Amino acid sequence: MDVKDIHSFMECYETRSINKAAKSLYISPQGLGKLLDRLEHELRAPLFDRTKQGLIPTEAGVFLYDKSQKLLTDMQEIEQGLELIRNKKKTFHIGYSCGLIRMLPMKKMEAFQAAFTGNDIIWDEGSNQDVKDRLVKGQLDIALVIGRVAATDFVEKEVSSKQMCAVVPSNHPLYDKDSIQIRDLKDEQLITLNEKYQSYTNLLNTCEREGFYPNIRAKTMEAAMIYEFVSEGLGIGIDVDIHSKDSLSDRFKLIPIADGIPWSVYVAYNNNNQNNPLIKCFLDMFIE
Repeated sequence: MDVKDIHSFMECYETRSINKAAKSLYISPQGLGKLLDRLEHELRAPLFDRTKQGLIPTEAGVFLYDKSQKLLTDMQEIEQGLELIRNKKKTFHIGYSCGLIRMLPMKKMEAFQAAFTGNDIIWDEGSNQDVKDRLVKGQLDIALVIGRVAATDFVEKEVSSKQMCAVVPSNHPLYDKDSIQIRDLKDEQLITLNEKYQSYTNLLNTCEREGFYPNIRAKTMEAAMIYEFVSEGLGIGIDVDIHSKDSLSDRFKLIPIADGIPWSVYVAYNNNNQNNPLIKCFLDMFIE
């Protein structure tokens, strides 16, 4: 029994005539008669008494007609819903830890979007742990995170590993050093990114390992503000060395913290999705 059979049955029920129903359905009366015979055989119940005066619905026919309208409505909704799903753009979710947007050139992001116009590309920024959690839960297709993903069945590729650095003003005694230890910053006022950033967590963990809590004077959401605060003499900044040397002012310099926890960036995705063309393109375009 298919939708066309139900529709033909309803036309017969409403017109009470095979000839009239056949004309409305643009089929021959003989063809419609065979359709009714097949439907009755399938349902194992007669639907009409065929008389000289026309079709008279049986109890089974009345019952089927009462249910048929809802059935057709439900089938129409199913068809419409499936059509929307077929025509809906596929969504590709990319997650990245706070701050890692600096590693994704805008031109490449636009080129990636243009390469897959049939997809909705969504870029989601969040705390490092939140991005990892969402990736493991299947809410993201691929992610850029700091540190390994603590889960099985995930492919992880290290993109880069940068040192934690101190942003030291030119008038500070540490300015002439090529490298420092985290203990050199024990009594210093520090300026860092806030709790959403993994660099903040790495700073706390590095200091805790050495047995002290850092004296954080200011926290910010923008890396540029670290350098602004250092220039204003508010303290020593904490950042990762991902800058072009030409972009740094002579008023300060980045000094590596030798025993600082490194800022290791990974791209990660579920092993089951490694043949996804968008993932392959993402790796080719962004991971050099």
